Parts: sequence; structure tokens; C-alpha cells
Amino acid sequence: MKYAILGIGQVGLRHFNAFKRIKNLSLIGFIEKNSKKANSFEKKFKIKRYKNLNKLLILNPDFVIICLPHNQRVKPIITCINNNVNLLIEKPLTKNINELKKILPYIQKKNKLIHTISFVHRYRKEVLQTSQLIQKNKIGKIRFISEMMISQKNPLLPRWIDNKNISGGGVLMYNAVHSIDKLIFITKSKIIRVFATYNNINNGIAVEDTITAILTFKNGVVANLLAVFAPYKNNSIWETKIFGEKGCIDLKIREGLEIHTNSNSKIYSYSDHYNKFGTYHNFYLQAKSYIAALSKKNKPFVNISDGIDNVKIVDAIYKSIQLKKSINVI
Repeated sequence: MKYAILGIGQVGLRHFNAFKRIKNLSLIGFIEKNSKKANSFEKKFKIKRYKNLNKLLILNPDFVIICLPHNQRVKPIITCINNNVNLLIEKPLTKNINELKKILPYIQKKNKLIHTISFVHRYRKEVLQTSQLIQKNKIGKIRFISEMMISQKNPLLPRWIDNKNISGGGVLMYNAVHSIDKLIFITKSKIIRVFATYNNINNGIAVEDTITAILTFKNGVVANLLAVFAPYKNNSIWETKIFGEKGCIDLKIREGLEIHTNSNSKIYSYSDHYNKFGTYHNFYLQAKSYIAALSKKNKPFVNISDGIDNVKIVDAIYKSIQLKKSINVI
């Protein structure tokens, strides 16, 4: 099996490092506009750089990984689909709802292709364990969830994420989309209504670095989402508190989880797992899962519809902020 990558920045390299661990798989070419990055990658790994996607697709890759800035995805997505190429697309699927509408007809027309969106937190052991405990009814019916994603903004992140014309938004687009997907995965229910507001800690940027939203799910669950990109050092938190009728689960990304009921408590620690495999082992688990789906022609663990729903939810959140009222997710 062979593949190509569009964009070898920080996240593109994480995907490359994950897929290169898989046997009988080869990277046949890549596209990268930054000449310094491209020349370094080409020299180190002896993989040809292409400047034209159509020429790269002549090599007939089985799939293409798209890690381009948010505003540069529509055209390559359409080109790849028209050439019957499967896609792994870095989140979010598109910059906004209008760009989503441009690609939807092509996705629907070539619906036999197997696409996935890189919502990598679904592959983390602590998230999978939480989902299993909920499905086994260990805390009863879920009533409320508190989701907190608070961190210092990484100074190594690309500058374009603060440019709304390129990124489409700030902390919501870059990080909190993971929280939204994780909550949908855990609850096994769609988000149908949102109410949101924001404020900026750093007034020097044109996108939000702090956002809070109330999310209402079809099955009756209500969640409160808080996402912060602070411009200074702080105690980073990525925590999900899930309250059910019989107990609660406290999930901490890259750490583990605790489950508490009236009868007992149990701690699941994954510190040894992360010490052994590293922080980004979930990229490798995603790679394995996607290759298996392609090989067996099965629906992937994260489907293209998950990415579509996520864009619609994000659009509703931004509309809620703008109109200062609750918005139904279409």
C-alpha cells in the first residue's frame, strides 16, 4: 500500500512518524510549500517533493493525508475524490460551513471511498476505557458532563492559527473540536443545540483564545465546555467529568480516569502506558485502524460523517456567539 502527504508541518510529521511504523506501506511523495521544511524532509527521508497535486496523483496512492492550513483544503479534497483517492484529513474537515458545502456533493457522489478525520483522542486508552464503562452502565444514565481544556498556547504552533481568514477561528477550531468529538463519542448521541460566549485573554489576536459553551444532546445529556489558550504558563488541564445517575467518571487525558459510585471507587492509571509509548501513540493507533479499514474495505473508526457533524456544531457555536442566543445544530 502507498500514500502521500500534503503538508509536513508539526502535525504532518506526527502522521508520517505513525505510518512509517506500519509494514508494507510506503510514502511515495509529499507536497509542502515551505521550501526549508520540504528540502530538509526530502534530504533526510529520500522522498520526492511535488509541487503539483495532479502529478503526485499519477502515482496512484491508496490514500492521501491532508495536513494543510484550514483554508487550503477544499481544492485538494475535491481533486483527490475526483481521482478516487481515499483521504485522512487533519481536523477540522473544513474552515467553515460554506467550505463544507463545497465538498459535500463530491463526498456524496463518491460514497464508496473510505475517508477518516484525525480525531485522535478517540484512540487514547483512557477515552476508550471511559466509553466502555459507560456502555456497561457502570454509572447509570448520563445526565451532565463538564469538559475543561485549559493550556498554554504552544509557541511552536504555526502563526496562521491566529489568522481568522486562514484558520476560521481560534481555540475552538484548533483544540476544542477534539473535545466536541470526544463528548459525542462518549455519549453516543448527537449535539442538537448550543449556547456559547467568549472572551479573549490576549487582545492582540483576531481569534478567540477562551470560549465556553453549553451543549445539549439528543439523548438529554447537557455538557458545559470550557476551552482556553492562555498566553502564559499555567497548569494545563484536559479533564472530563461525567455525572450519571449512579456515579461519576473523572477522565484526564494522558493520565487516566477514576470512577466513583456509592459502593466503590476505582482508579485506572495510564502513566506507564504513556511513559512507554509516548504522548502521541494515539497517532499510531489511528494509523493502524485506518489501514485495517482500507484493507478490509470497512467503515473507519472515525468516519467522514463525524467530521461533517463537527463542522456544523462549530458553525452553530460561532453563530451563538454572534447572535447571543441558543442555536439549533442543523
